[in-house]
Amino acid sequence: MSINVMINLSNLVLSNALAELLTRAPDGYQASVSNGKVHDNSFEPELMLVDAGSLKPEVFTRWPAAKVILFDTGLQENEIISILLSHKLDGVIATDTDTSLFLKALSVIHAGQVWIDNTKLKALLNYAESSARAKNTDKISRKEQEVIILVSQGFKNKEIADKLNISEQTVKAHISHIFRKVKVTNRSQLVPLAMKYRLPPLS
Repeated sequence: MSINVMINLSNLVLSNALAELLTRAPDGYQASVSNGKVHDNSFEPELMLVDAGSLKPEVFTRWPAAKVILFDTGLQENEIISILLSHKLDGVIATDTDTSLFLKALSVIHAGQVWIDNTKLKALLNYAESSARAKNTDKISRKEQEVIILVSQGFKNKEIADKLNISEQTVKAHISHIFRKVKVTNRSQLVPLAMKYRLPPLS
């Protein structure tokens, strides 16, 4: 089964090189280069590769089902943290990643996990942990963690209820409890916590 990958990078040469790499990969990829323009309306990407320059709101609205991956072209840690807090991303891959690890990352992300290169992961975890300590989150339950992640992704209460197979009233109760526990007043303030729960553990 092939995986559809849309490549939408600021650098067209790099986009074309990645497309060529994926079409030759043994894992069965179909690659399409977008670079801000939709050349094939029938192509529905499952994965979307973007960089800081091409990460636009249209990426999420045009292909809402696609998992979005940031191609890190040398961003500072604080820049990546800012991007992760502003957008729902499924992975961060550096341009110096070797081919086998790059393909592994795509496979992991396609399977529904989050992938962040080890060089950035420690700094992001430290940020998330300090955020968590500041907000007294040691008593957040597993179910509340799931609610926090879905809230940070922009889902409404009814959608969260459907995804977790609980009532909308229960979702409201969870959110109310979370707000009191971590001392926040709006949903956007839960994003740093969601990043902590979505990041993979350090090996």
